[in-house]
Amino acid sequence: MRQVINPAYFPLLFDKSRYLLLYGGAGSGKSYFAAQKVLLRILADAKRGRKHKFLVLRKTQPAARKSVYALLKYWLAAWGMLHPLVVRENKVEMTFTFWNGSVIICGGLDDREKLKSVEGVTGMWLEEPTELSRDDFLQANLRLRGRRNVYKQIIMSFNPISKMNWLYEEFFAKERRNAKILRTTYKDNLFIDEEYIQELLYLAEQDSTYYQVYAEGEWGVLQNIIYSTFDVSSESWPETFDEKIYGLDFGFNVQSALVEINWYDGHPFERELLYERKLTNQDLIGQLEALGVDKGSPIYADSAEPDRIQEIENAGYLVYPAQKRVKDGIDYVKRMRPTIHPESVNLLKEVESYKWKEDRHGNVLDEPVKFRDHLMDARRYAYYTHARGNLGELPDWGSLGGLGAVR
Repeated sequence: MRQVINPAYFPLLFDKSRYLLLYGGAGSGKSYFAAQKVLLRILADAKRGRKHKFLVLRKTQPAARKSVYALLKYWLAAWGMLHPLVVRENKVEMTFTFWNGSVIICGGLDDREKLKSVEGVTGMWLEEPTELSRDDFLQANLRLRGRRNVYKQIIMSFNPISKMNWLYEEFFAKERRNAKILRTTYKDNLFIDEEYIQELLYLAEQDSTYYQVYAEGEWGVLQNIIYSTFDVSSESWPETFDEKIYGLDFGFNVQSALVEINWYDGHPFERELLYERKLTNQDLIGQLEALGVDKGSPIYADSAEPDRIQEIENAGYLVYPAQKRVKDGIDYVKRMRPTIHPESVNLLKEVESYKWKEDRHGNVLDEPVKFRDHLMDARRYAYYTHARGNLGELPDWGSLGGLGAVR
């Protein structure tokens, strides 16, 4: 196991604290270790005739499917265990049932009633608990009770984005009994790729607070946030919309990002559709098809990739090169007050931390920090380019009568 577990985390395999907090910088391997510990506890206790029921949670069900569920499946496959006689996977319920009766249940805290019905929990992993409310945490904590023949532990893995978060007050501002805390950075991850390291180091030139949080893994307070006017809701979403557009930011070593923007009665509704690395253009086209992207609605894509745009157009999509004037585009998007679907976890994470760059003296600059901004670029492409049309001037949004961009 030492070949796949980073040395900084190895001692925590045997830690029995009620709360195990794994926090720090991006790319430090926190989530990988959390998944490994869950699986190794099940395997070790199976030899002793003990069963586990692990709850593995994020804020929403879709976010859990894309992250913790996928990561657990990755390790089970890598260790050759995804076989009906060893571990049975239920893709609909997002569960893994082991040969001895142990089970891992993945899910979201957006369905508390379902969570309340789960009994006999022996352990829990909360991924990105900074997304949760204090009440979410208390509800999850209540699931881990009763006498068991194994120790009960809640693992939490996260980036320490802001000291204003309830998690800082709960576990860091004061000493918490029976809590083990470990801070790690990319330097503790033996398996990180060099390109990602360079991206993190570049933050030192971009913004001191971002570098503090994402490279050094220290608690920070993000200021000079660019977008502050948006709502998060699924209940107010109409069944049908007046018009639809898409924004697409290309990536390969970084995420390709696709956002859908719908209008109803002049109001925008946003939904994250894609946020994935290592996609070739053929992979991307396959994703567009799988996601049901409307071939009659415009896609505004990164104009720096004309060959990729042409290939997507050849596949039958209505795709246009985006206008990339960053400051003007941001100023325009700031006029909007969109409703963002709560399942759009990466979109919300980006919009809540997208900030103006500051120089070393603390002066605010007229350009955003270039880090984790793929969906921010994609939505700017869509809003700004669609409004401009081919006029060369930015019309007043209200004069468009909804959307109705001119080409």
